[in-house]
Formats: sequence, structure tokens, C-alpha cells
Amino acid sequence: MKTLKIAIVILWMLLIFLFSNQPASDSSKLSDGLILKTVRIIEKITNKNYNDKEILNKFVKPIRKLAHFTIYLVLGIFVILLLKEYNLTLSKQIIISILICILYAISDEIHQLFIDGRSCELLDVFIDLSGSFIGINLMNINKIHNFK
Repeated sequence: MKTLKIAIVILWMLLIFLFSNQPASDSSKLSDGLILKTVRIIEKITNKNYNDKEILNKFVKPIRKLAHFTIYLVLGIFVILLLKEYNLTLSKQIIISILICILYAISDEIHQLFIDGRSCELLDVFIDLSGSFIGINLMNINKIHNFK
């Protein structure tokens, strides 16, 4: 089971790396396409038409930040579940999980400096850390009051 959990963490980190490895133009096409597909579904449900340019201007940034949060929330869950396989106190599991996630988030942002059109954003590191922290703590919600 431990080997499977290690593989899942590595594969998830690889997925994050692959998303970050996309040039800005490809990344924008992906997020814009997802937003516009969602808008088309909403248009069918509500029987209204929306201006694509207005929608993209309004929602691209929040959707991209939500993606950062979510992908690192899942990473936090996978990392804490892996560390539960080791004989560590809950506090050590949480601290090590947070360290792994923040170091990966920092390395991910630095990696983006070398990708066409991408940048290193401190805000993204904080968003990533927030997602990780929530994911890690969701897996310990019933034990958190006995933190030792």
C-alpha cells in the first residue's frame, strides 16, 4: 500500500509539472476552453447568451487561481495519506506534509520562470499552500483536537 501511495504522490506531482510546463499560450487555451465550455452549458440551461470576451475577462483569473488551490489541495491529501503509512506523530505528519507541499509549490513556480510566457508568482505559492493546508487538515479533521 505504501508503494502505491508513493506512486500516486509522484504521479500527481508529475501532473502539476506538466501543467506548469505548458507555454502561457497553451495554458490560456486550456483554461479559456474550459470556461467557454462551461458557459455554453450554462447558456443551454438558462436560455441566455453571454459575451465570451466579457466572461473570459471576468473569470479567467479566479478560475486559474481556483485550479492552483484545488490541485494542491489534492496534493496535500495524497501526501498526508502517504505519511500516515509511517510511524510518525500526527504533528510530524502535518508538518512534513506542509513542508513537502510548499517546497514543491516553490519549485513549481521557479520552474515556470523557464517556460515561455510564464512567471514566478508569490501569490500562487500562497494559494498552493492554502490548498495543501486545507487538504492536509481535511484528512485529520476528527484528530486535530488531539494534536500531539
